Amino acid sequence: MPRQLRVAAAQLGPNQEGTPREAVVARMLGLLEQAAREGVELIVYPEMALTPYFPKRVREDFDQFFETEVPPKALVPLLERAAAARVAVHAGFCEKAGGRYYNSALLTDRDGRLCGTFRKIHLPGATAPDGFAQVYEPRYFAHGDTGYQVFDAAGARIGIAICQDRRYPESYRCLALQGAELILIGYNTPASPLALDLNELCMRAGAYANLCFVVGVAKAGVEDGVELIGGSAVIGPLGQVLARAATSGDELVVARLDLDQMLPARRRWNFLGRRQPQHYGRVLQPVPAPRPDR
Repeated sequence: MPRQLRVAAAQLGPNQEGTPREAVVARMLGLLEQAAREGVELIVYPEMALTPYFPKRVREDFDQFFETEVPPKALVPLLERAAAARVAVHAGFCEKAGGRYYNSALLTDRDGRLCGTFRKIHLPGATAPDGFAQVYEPRYFAHGDTGYQVFDAAGARIGIAICQDRRYPESYRCLALQGAELILIGYNTPASPLALDLNELCMRAGAYANLCFVVGVAKAGVEDGVELIGGSAVIGPLGQVLARAATSGDELVVARLDLDQMLPARRRWNFLGRRQPQHYGRVLQPVPAPRPDR
């Protein structure tokens, strides 16, 4: 019997500063209701779905954006409705745990069971303005400590990465080596001349190099004066875009995935089985210390 999964990238428009979480969740619920009507089995919300993307500037009042419960209390109505509709949910949020701050995402199965959480590993930007950084995530977040994990949900093997993680081939590879068939990536990315192209480039390359599906989902639009790219997309295992957002606002991007589509490609190319890891030792070497003159 074919293994098919109907997925939706639930792109969100901007969350302006001061917007109550309840108002954001109401919009998320609207997309969920639409997804349920369309027979979606897995809905994917973006990075920092509940709040503005606050690391786009230096500030001291950031604690307000973090959740101390998993799942976040504000998300409970949405997760309960999703479970009633038999829809699995991925959602990004800011997490405070053990005195540390993380950029996190959770995954629930169709019955509402929490499969697990992932904490973002690669943090873009700088801790203070340096003339280059667009964002300041290292100022606010610790590097994730969950490692790359693969979860069983919605009848598939699902991996999670967040935003900057998508620019590292190692993210996709670590998940694919654990059997990931589908990788979910939420992001909030400030606009720049090549931002949309580079976003799609790295996700399509990650899908093809690991012969798996990728769902990338944005928070988009002009948020507190900064434009965030859209470009939410569902990508197939040969790197082809199966569905793509047409707006920079709240939008549901739906695609039906044939998980068995990966099998002929994996037999033909066998990228994972034909690796030669004895030559990859340099990849595992520690990051060199920065030179004092740079």
